[in-house]
Amino acid sequence: MSIESRRFQAVAALSLLSLGLLSACTPPDEEPAATDAAVDASAPEEAEEEAVTGPECLIGDWYIAEDQMQGFYSAVSGSNDGLDISVEGGTGLAFTDATYTYTPDFEILLQVAGAEGTGEITGGISGDYSATDSVITTSQEVSDIAVTVTVSGVTVDGTDLTNSFLADAPINSAPYECGDDGPIIHFSTGEGNPTVPMQLTPAS
Repeated sequence: MSIESRRFQAVAALSLLSLGLLSACTPPDEEPAATDAAVDASAPEEAEEEAVTGPECLIGDWYIAEDQMQGFYSAVSGSNDGLDISVEGGTGLAFTDATYTYTPDFEILLQVAGAEGTGEITGGISGDYSATDSVITTSQEVSDIAVTVTVSGVTVDGTDLTNSFLADAPINSAPYECGDDGPIIHFSTGEGNPTVPMQLTPAS
């Protein structure tokens, strides 16, 4: 295989990887269905009073574990022919009452167009946010995300390409709900596709 063909595969993989990173920027077509993590209306009144609801449940230092990331990227793979993605690692996500920091730190093993490759995502995005009882809206983002993809021995630096797509943060316009273990944020996998609920757990 020529160097030009291998570079084309790497660029194609990078484009799909960027789609996975940024797909949560797209507002979903409809509100997500209620999940089991929602407060049961039949629960005792005392339990309801103790539960944290609304934007307050977002505040804290959180982690999106590898299994949650895998669920998301499996959904991305399912909506792109010829692509299979496995994830190693997770993502940090911290909220104060007015700001957030999104810190991906994971690697991706992928198969695209018949070739195997790897991708690495590091750095972070931070900014301001506001939230209703069901949707997060972000603003004033600053990004130092770094992305590299290697396919068939050819490495492509995707930092500039990825950042050029970051008009919105990965959690902008994302529906959420308050779960027992932490907030659940619904990430989009692309226009017309169902959202994927991502459980946040307390960071260690």
